[in-house]
Amino acid sequence: MVTGKIAHTEIPWAKLPIFHALAQNKTLSAAASQLGVDRTTVARRIETLEAEIGRALFERVDGKFELTLLGRKAFAATERAFQELSVFGQTPSAEQHPLGKVRLSLPAYFCLSLAEVLARFQREHPDILLELTATDRRASLQRYEADVALRLSNTPPQGVTKDKLGNVLFRLYRSASAPLDLTRYIAHPAVQEINPKIRRVLPDAKIVLSVDGFIQLREYIAQGVGIGMLPRELGDKDPRLLPVSPDLFEDGLLLWSICLPEQKRLLRVQKLMRFLRRELKELDIV
Repeated sequence: MVTGKIAHTEIPWAKLPIFHALAQNKTLSAAASQLGVDRTTVARRIETLEAEIGRALFERVDGKFELTLLGRKAFAATERAFQELSVFGQTPSAEQHPLGKVRLSLPAYFCLSLAEVLARFQREHPDILLELTATDRRASLQRYEADVALRLSNTPPQGVTKDKLGNVLFRLYRSASAPLDLTRYIAHPAVQEINPKIRRVLPDAKIVLSVDGFIQLREYIAQGVGIGMLPRELGDKDPRLLPVSPDLFEDGLLLWSICLPEQKRLLRVQKLMRFLRRELKELDIV
């Protein structure tokens, strides 16, 4: 028998598929359905597993099973193990995407701008199923709503693995077909005060509407509702809009790709982040 600090003689192999299914599905019913067992079996096995290791793997939040810090690390480890062992008894779906699925969360307008780039990733990496979530709502990495996320921020979140991909430049735009009115400003939700850099251009402006998402914001600007801030890549290419300011925020906002440290160990996540780092630095949108 192997002994020593790195020996693992008590790994609960039989319970790992149940742990993995619950981590993926977040509810007992969904995990049980995936495994072909009943809810009681899933609950009992998870309780036994947590009792054996003496620490919690899940927190019960709003009726769902959310992973603890230890649970996230264990989930990443089982993902890697299942990936390596997937040569045994692969289904046709697994043979099509042997490295599994990687979920990328990105702002909706980037989903349009990066369509060609992400299509190229799919062609270069047919062994990975790329799942896109195009939303301006920030997906939670900690709740495993995404494996990798693109974020615009000059202060990226702490405790994550991150790659700086470049800068995104912003300007203020108005409708080309409506009379110029520097008193009406369209903001993003939760914005209470107009940013001082924007206030210098629009000293008398008031917030007249809040819109979630740059694509939606662009449409309301084009309709003449008010002036709004857009990425140059989105605003400059729209003939319905005219810029009313120079570049804001000096060098713009930094664009990051981020993931949890434990997820970065997954080969499919490594491939996507490496691809994004290479491809996005060559584009004129950053």
